[in-house]
Amino acid sequence: MRFPSPDVPNFLAGRSASTPMAYEPSLFPLRISTIYPDLVNGADISFSCEADRGGTYYCKGDKGRRLIRATEWFCTHLAAHLGIPTPECAILEHPRTSETFFGSQQLSSLASDVELSTFLRNPQRGELGQPAEWPGAYLSGLYAFDLFVSNPDRGMNNFLLNREGLTRRLCVFDFASVDITVLAGMNFPVASDATVHIGRFLRDRHGFFRQAAFEMIDRLSAVPAETIAGFLKRMPGDWMHAEQREGICELWSGKRLGGRLAALRTGIADESLL
Repeated sequence: MRFPSPDVPNFLAGRSASTPMAYEPSLFPLRISTIYPDLVNGADISFSCEADRGGTYYCKGDKGRRLIRATEWFCTHLAAHLGIPTPECAILEHPRTSETFFGSQQLSSLASDVELSTFLRNPQRGELGQPAEWPGAYLSGLYAFDLFVSNPDRGMNNFLLNREGLTRRLCVFDFASVDITVLAGMNFPVASDATVHIGRFLRDRHGFFRQAAFEMIDRLSAVPAETIAGFLKRMPGDWMHAEQREGICELWSGKRLGGRLAALRTGIADESLL
């Protein structure tokens, strides 16, 4: 179940923005009832399935040394906590092998790829012809978030447009390329990465709202270490080594987080990260 956050960020408060959501702790994994044989788009998606309690999910497992399940779980929960709409996620358990997967739930009122592409590619303007805050401010805050988690692979196909009555919610998914074990460093996506390339493309059309990006940095700074520990605690123990979990918790408890956020703020202010 998802419930509205009491702290609505300004950059999501526009007419078409959705109310940010947070996840209720998952106590038990969902069991997979049906695995679909059809091929699904996404390099890291293992399969799609139905869960025993209902809902269609796109499931991911780890690949080699890539901690895809832990990364998706952590980044999806952090994004939702910060007010960035994402598909709801869950832990999915295979009925025969008991292997667990990260599952991203299929949205029920999904707009077509053509409608999504039209929405992202065409500028939204205010009364005076200036870039509209929706979706410009939202995309600016999202860009700051992707830089913070060092997501190199944000692309046009990592967005979903979900209809809720007359409201359109722009959701994001796919954090599989993030390496959350190196968040203590000062590395950010570079010009050759898809995230920076698509960021420039979207800024050309929707403008850049620097204050929305700074607001996202402030919100990241305000996330309590206990909240981060809670995200990691609710994830299966074999998705990440205890030392790696402790390292992420220590990051949020110490000065290194402030250093990374300060470097991010400077890079946005002087445009070296744009």
